[in-house]
Amino acid sequence: MSDIQPVCNQKILVVVAHPDDAGAFCGGTIAKAIQRGNEVTVVICTNGNRGSHDRQVRPSELVHQRQYEQDQARGILGITDVIWLGYRDGELALTGDLRERIIRIIRREQPTIILTFDPWKHYEFHPDHRTVGFVTGEARMLADLPWICPEVTLEGLIPWHVPELYLFSPQEPNHWVDISSTVDLKVMSRLAHSSQNDFIQCEEDRQVFIRQIKSKAEEAGKACGSPYAEAFYKVDTTQYWL
Repeated sequence: MSDIQPVCNQKILVVVAHPDDAGAFCGGTIAKAIQRGNEVTVVICTNGNRGSHDRQVRPSELVHQRQYEQDQARGILGITDVIWLGYRDGELALTGDLRERIIRIIRREQPTIILTFDPWKHYEFHPDHRTVGFVTGEARMLADLPWICPEVTLEGLIPWHVPELYLFSPQEPNHWVDISSTVDLKVMSRLAHSSQNDFIQCEEDRQVFIRQIKSKAEEAGKACGSPYAEAFYKVDTTQYWL
């Protein structure tokens, strides 16, 4: 089913592992949601310190570079706020407090929609992606139980139920968002993460990469009759939002 009903004034929480993930996996959807009057907050669980093949770049330098790149991408998409959790790349599966921190964010931000990874995607070998998908789904389920994190409740952050959960890069998509009007913003946001584009050595390489991004969106669009789309697995069966 493709998106039909425009919805505005929603608070949307996007939970990702790395600085470039939001733009790469659902940048067109984010831009479209913002253009329709929704607020989008992106939670980035790592600081991106190891996300480079360049051995000459120190992790501490990469952190600053990726923060700058994310600021650029944020401006392109119009993202309302970015929350950095600051974990090191590749180690999210080893953290003990990630779920509690996401529960805290859910209660504080009180979103009506969450977007995150599909942790059941076949052949998803990146442990950070799988971990974020699983932990965010768990946090969303537990955030409305007051005594799961009693210290959070005692701080005054009341339990909160998030009605809708969408998983991007899904194994079995059942919902598509037409991003024909925002696909160019998606491309621009992805290009802003220059540290992740070391394979681009010339303008021809850049154009090839742009075609790859758009080709994937075109393929998703075939399922919903749109020129360009992004696919999701919609966990709940309440109203569609985009």
